[in-house]
Amino acid sequence: MSFAIVAEPLLGVYKGHVGDGQPDPLPSPARLHAALLCAAAQGVRAVADGDGLQPCEADRDALRWLEVHPPDGITVPETLHNGGAATAYRKEGLVVKEGRSPLSEKLIGKPAVGGVAVTGRYAWTWDQSPPEPVAAALAELCPEVPYLGTSESPVRLAVAEAEPTHRLDREADLFTGDGLDLAVATAGRVDALEAAHREVSVAPPLKQDAHRSSEKTVPPPVVATGIAIGRYARPEPPPPPAPWTSVLLFRVDQPIPREWRVRYAVAVHRALIALIGDGAPAILTGGYEQGVPRPSNRCAIQFLGAEAPHIGGTALALLLPREASDVDLTLIRMAAQRLRRVRVGAGPFTVEPPVEVPADGFWPEPAAGTERWWQTEPVAVPDSRPPRAGRWSLADAAALSVALVWRHEFDAQGRGDARYRALAEAASGRGVRVESAVRVMDGDVGRYVHKVHPDTVIQPYRAVLSLGDLAGSRTIAAIGQSRHLGGGLLVPRDLPSDIARRLTR
Repeated sequence: MSFAIVAEPLLGVYKGHVGDGQPDPLPSPARLHAALLCAAAQGVRAVADGDGLQPCEADRDALRWLEVHPPDGITVPETLHNGGAATAYRKEGLVVKEGRSPLSEKLIGKPAVGGVAVTGRYAWTWDQSPPEPVAAALAELCPEVPYLGTSESPVRLAVAEAEPTHRLDREADLFTGDGLDLAVATAGRVDALEAAHREVSVAPPLKQDAHRSSEKTVPPPVVATGIAIGRYARPEPPPPPAPWTSVLLFRVDQPIPREWRVRYAVAVHRALIALIGDGAPAILTGGYEQGVPRPSNRCAIQFLGAEAPHIGGTALALLLPREASDVDLTLIRMAAQRLRRVRVGAGPFTVEPPVEVPADGFWPEPAAGTERWWQTEPVAVPDSRPPRAGRWSLADAAALSVALVWRHEFDAQGRGDARYRALAEAASGRGVRVESAVRVMDGDVGRYVHKVHPDTVIQPYRAVLSLGDLAGSRTIAAIGQSRHLGGGLLVPRDLPSDIARRLTR
């Protein structure tokens, strides 16, 4: 069960400053901790300490629990910063010398603390509720906090429910990446603030308090002990549903040469259709009646070499599309269980009964310090001829192929060439980046496709690309014209994070 402390600015504004007086954009967890400590030491729950007050033991334990458990999340409402450069004048009871005569009650001008207009509530959330005594102490202590930041921003503080907009990234590199870098209290913060308060509360010696010809206010020292920086970032939105939902993975008794994967995939395709017989679903055969809408993707047959996870070694992968009906998937699974021997011109091969794994959890996680990119295996083939008029590269063709696989994610307008360009641009808008795309010219390029229009020029290419936010790091997918039969498989290629970030700029 989650736990949250919610702050509602009563005037719809938050005012605070950090560093040398710069406006504070939002109250940090450390500011919340300091406000709770101040209330604990001066509010109705405080206990006597000689001539002064101090927090009771229950509140002190609660504050120390906060030092060890920074908020797991924060809620930041919509805000608008007042960037005006105003000066505030007030009488501070100081003696200021002007000319030969000192004057008292001089109006002193100082930069006014800028405010942040707030449309909602701030909140600090914890995934697990604190121990009952701590939760009870915080619930009693919150209403004693009169304001956050300056006294000009009164607040109503309470324990309530809240949904975080940002999450604490405990593995964040604070020198790179995006997010809010906020001060959080750590062990020893309570002791450091109390010690600093006692030091400034001691009456100065009379000699030090003597009259001067000109005086100025001296702000209390900033206490940096017990402070750390935490990165709070917006959670990455979940990727859209994978084009293929699951994978039937067969162990193969021999390696399959990369240049013959399309031919071998066609043989597997025919064998599965023969096992089903009459009534084989179109999602497998690819044969649709005229006027019947076609899905973005059909069953895809791919081969993997030593990189195949789950079973190791050479493997045959049958990717089941998410747009298939339950009846069609049942027929395909039944045929797959009966598949044992596949005949092909270069010699038959056998497969073991398949295991089924989720498509979005197929590949292993990226290695630490790397980001996942993808490489076409063995090659990809453009889905269409290049659009007429205007620039068009292999990188554009790869982006279009990605968009056609995730076609349900885009609402591209137009027809023909205009639609192709719109889809490629839409894919780039979702973070698709092609780091390299190199045409393959190694003999008979026709072996990389099964069927193609006789007027179409086959342009197989190898590419390294990022799928942006279209797919998770473990999702198996294939792109290009031959993605359903042995081509365009995207296999992981993990790049060091610093290199990957430069490529996506």
